[in-house]
Amino acid sequence: MKYEVLQRSHYKYRLPVKQSINQCIFKPLSTTNQKLLQYELRIKPHTSYYNHNDYWGNEVSSFYLWEPHDELLVESRSVLEIDYQKPKVFINEHIKNQMNLPSFQAEFAEFLMPTSYTMLKKEMLQSITDTLGGRDLDVYTFLHRLNEYIYTNFAYVPGATHVKTVAHEAFEKLSGVCQDFSHVMLGICRDAGIPARYVSGYIYGGEDAAMRGDSQTHAWVEVYIPEHGWIGFDPTNNMMALNQHICVATGRDYADITPLKGVYIGSGAQELNVSISVSKVKDDDKVYC
Repeated sequence: MKYEVLQRSHYKYRLPVKQSINQCIFKPLSTTNQKLLQYELRIKPHTSYYNHNDYWGNEVSSFYLWEPHDELLVESRSVLEIDYQKPKVFINEHIKNQMNLPSFQAEFAEFLMPTSYTMLKKEMLQSITDTLGGRDLDVYTFLHRLNEYIYTNFAYVPGATHVKTVAHEAFEKLSGVCQDFSHVMLGICRDAGIPARYVSGYIYGGEDAAMRGDSQTHAWVEVYIPEHGWIGFDPTNNMMALNQHICVATGRDYADITPLKGVYIGSGAQELNVSISVSKVKDDDKVYC
C-alpha cells in the first residue's frame, strides 16, 4: 500500500506572542515494513528547523520564532509505502520461558513499567484478568481478547477526556479516544508481563468509509513477543495494526511522543485546529513535493 498523508496544525493566539520555542514529531519512521518515500515540513511564520533523533529513535524537529506572531502553522506531507504480513504467532513453552527470564525483563524494562499515563488501580487490573480468563491464558489469545474487550466496553466519545487524562480515569469513565484506549491497554499488558509501547501515527479508513480516529492523529499499541518482534494492536478499532496503520513515532506513552508542543512568551487564549488527510496513492500515480 502507498499513502499520501497531509497534516495541518494551526495555532491562533488572541494576543500576539513575543517569542516561542517549539518541537514537532511529524516525520514517519522508516522500518522493515514501512518505507518513507517523501517528506516535507513547512512552518509559518517561516523559520529554520533543526532535526535530532530522540531516545526512542524518533526524528524530532525543533524551531524558534524570535519575532512577535499571532499564529503558528505547521504543515507536513509524507508519502509512504507499507507492506505488513499478518503475523502467524504460536506461543510455545520456549517463548513463555524467554518472557520470564530476568534478562528479558531487564532488556524491556522501560516497556514493562507503568507510567503516570498508564497507571491502573489493582482492582481494575484484577477485574480485566478475571474477565479475560486469568493469567495462565496464552499470551497471544490474551492480547486479542483484550483488544476486543476495550473496543466493546469503552465508548469512543471525542471530548469525554482530554490530553492529560490518564488510564485509570478513562477506565472509570469507560469512554475516551484512541489515546485513552491505548494507555489502558498498555497498563494491562505491562501488568501481565508483556512489553508494550505507545505508537502515534495515522490510520487509513478508506475513501468512502470511516474508522475511529481516521480524521486525526491516531494511537495504538505494539507488544513485543520473542521470535516475532513488535506486533501492533489497535483497541480503538478492534484490529491488528497492519497495512492501514502509518507509524510516526513510538515511546512509553503519549508524553514521550507528543506530536507538537512548545512554550511561548505572551498572554491570552490560544486556539488549535488540526486537520489530517490520508489518501491511497496508486503505483502509477506521480507524487510531487
